[in-house]
Amino acid sequence: MLAWGWVFLWLLGRERIAGLNVAGCFIQKLLWTYCPGKEEEFVLFCDTPEPQRSRLFPGNQHNRTQGPRALPCAGGKDLVDVRWYRQHRDGGPVEAIAGGHSHVTQRESTLHFSSPEAAQAGTYICRARIRSAPDVQVTCCLKTLLEVAPQTTAPCAASAPHKQYLLLGTVGSIRCPRLSCRGNTHRPEVTWYQNGRVLPGEKSDSILLEDIYDYHQGTYVCDYTVSPNVTSWTARAVVQVRTIVADTKFKPDIVYPAKDTLEVELGKPLTLPCTVRFGFQRDLHPVIRWYIKSAGQQWEFPTFQEKSVKSTMEEEVMERVIFLKEVTQSDLGREFLCFAQNSIGNVTRSLRLQEKRGVLLFYVLLGTVSILVGVLAAGVLVYTYWIEILLLYQTCQRKGETLGDKKEFDAFVSYAKWGSMGSEDEAPLSEEQLALILFPEVLENKYGFTLCLLERDVAPGGVYSEDIVNVIKKSRRGIFILSPNYLNGPQLFELQAAVNLALNDQMLKLILIKFCSFQEPESLPLLVKKALRVLPTITWRGLKSVAPNSRFWTQVRCHMPVKS
Repeated sequence: MLAWGWVFLWLLGRERIAGLNVAGCFIQKLLWTYCPGKEEEFVLFCDTPEPQRSRLFPGNQHNRTQGPRALPCAGGKDLVDVRWYRQHRDGGPVEAIAGGHSHVTQRESTLHFSSPEAAQAGTYICRARIRSAPDVQVTCCLKTLLEVAPQTTAPCAASAPHKQYLLLGTVGSIRCPRLSCRGNTHRPEVTWYQNGRVLPGEKSDSILLEDIYDYHQGTYVCDYTVSPNVTSWTARAVVQVRTIVADTKFKPDIVYPAKDTLEVELGKPLTLPCTVRFGFQRDLHPVIRWYIKSAGQQWEFPTFQEKSVKSTMEEEVMERVIFLKEVTQSDLGREFLCFAQNSIGNVTRSLRLQEKRGVLLFYVLLGTVSILVGVLAAGVLVYTYWIEILLLYQTCQRKGETLGDKKEFDAFVSYAKWGSMGSEDEAPLSEEQLALILFPEVLENKYGFTLCLLERDVAPGGVYSEDIVNVIKKSRRGIFILSPNYLNGPQLFELQAAVNLALNDQMLKLILIKFCSFQEPESLPLLVKKALRVLPTITWRGLKSVAPNSRFWTQVRCHMPVKS
């Protein structure tokens, strides 16, 4: 089925070409005279300028002699669905031009010829549609009779080349080839195109430019009549114009290799590029070669042709590469020479290969440094979040301390009462408020610990010293809120009693809360002084420590008994 489909499309294409009516097409005759042995280009447009259209296509005459005709193709940007066809001079069949010709290519609506060959002479037909309105399209047709002939006479010295250069920022001109050889007499009127667009203001054999810019670069076409007596044939010449900067005055610059030595691994393949920057020259003939020098002898290393890496208006960067399938010991004793040359001079860069050493040591050092950095980072994290880690460990261990210890309270809270020193604390929160309000609210209500507060949990009327000793024995922890009022007041007895009991009771642990800064009185008992230095101390930081999720309460929980 696929093969029959291709056959159907081929027959349909032949039917369309066979049914192509070229009788009503507008006709123009062009002459391409070329110099043998030189590279020249040629173009055909699918439209003609207005002056030539009025001269070549007089409507009344065509209508009287040949009947109705198609519209001329005009306005290159308004042409859509442009198709080109060719018919040989012998009157053979009309064939479509669609990428199957090596020297003829279609670019948008223009037909480009890359080389002057006599076989390209013949009739070229352009059919397109003109977009005259947003929803209206009219078919147009243009038939060009092309004659290609070599130049029989010797070219004159003043003949303009087909490739012309314009120096940016200066004054210059674009000349039509071969017209400069005719002298000042009988110079025909010239129609100029730039990149397929008609230049209506230019009619002479040259275009004068007072200040040259980048947009002056492109493909220029000049059309003129062959002779004053023959107006049916128009000669056409194509000029490739390039805007350039001034030629460089410097030698090439070798970009790579940039150093004199290169570390390599024995037994591994190696690619060595020689990258060279050439300044702009109008006729640049760059030379890049690789040489090898060993034991007093020098020879050229066979390489591929150089390739362009970067091309700008000011410079051309090119490189040439050599390949070593395997780096051997003998390559380490050789000298590799990168040689570059332009018309100004030449430069050379020497390169020697060195075996890579210390690779294993580098990885060992890198691994050691990585381990040290990891250990240091882990240490910082553990130091910063030690309390949280300890709490997490205690929670996961799920080992209860309160089972079977026959104790009634989780902690006994000791603090200085108002009026114990005859004055109230000036802090926004006193020790008594911390003990009687915040401790029960956070430790009891939020975390489920059982506290013993003397005023709340001990019945009055008993002996003070005996009551203190009894409640401390019934508690697993002792929390002591230290301040100047506490160390200089009667509550110091509670701390002293707890220290004495903790020496004999391993289940009893004491926690010191530093409520504010203080200086140890000289009258402190020796046992209490030692306890202040060895017991865990948590600092109260005022309003920052009030929130239940503050670090203060986390530290307190860390020292409280673990419950299952």
